[in-house]
Amino acid sequence: MSPRPKLNRQLKEPPSVTGFIPINGDYNLADKVILLFEEYESIRLMDYENLTQLEASYKLNVSRPTLTRIYDSARKKVAKAFVENKPISIEGGDVSFNEFWYYCNSCYSSYKTVKQISIDEITCPVCNSGDVSFIQDSGDWPYHKVGKNHNYGKKLGIEGNCICPKCDKKIAHEAGIPCSSKLCPTCNIRMIRENTEHHKTILKKRK
Repeated sequence: MSPRPKLNRQLKEPPSVTGFIPINGDYNLADKVILLFEEYESIRLMDYENLTQLEASYKLNVSRPTLTRIYDSARKKVAKAFVENKPISIEGGDVSFNEFWYYCNSCYSSYKTVKQISIDEITCPVCNSGDVSFIQDSGDWPYHKVGKNHNYGKKLGIEGNCICPKCDKKIAHEAGIPCSSKLCPTCNIRMIRENTEHHKTILKKRK
């Protein structure tokens, strides 16, 4: 009897961060804990949204026993990273999204569209670059190139604004909630923190 085919895990949207590193202490970026996208999503659904296992399994498009295994693996990995002072990288896995997400390799903006657009036809709505990647149905997400050597929110404190990199719409930053987890209601583009290096890079590319 052949094994049952593995279903793609269904994610609402890409995570707003690529991972986490310890604030201090000795750690090696190469010696990281890899948290799969479906493991990240299981924690988001159950511990952040407080869904039941049955509700979370339906959203992730897996059976309830499979969700239990994914969630258990995720928590053990996070615990290992905390106790052993290891970086966490969110990457890999068999996933797909509910919407069509794109990423600009030039200005590092990520955004979604109502319908899928061919890579040959799409340009970044922020900087007009043609170097755009389609991140639907892919465990190797290109936006993980960003953030490894940058700390865009360093020493900004809790004050300030989140800003849309395209239309400059601003909303007040909320402590503990990354600006990248919010979408501009007009442009469907992930917002960024105002006056960060990321923001300055986008302003330069506009010119």
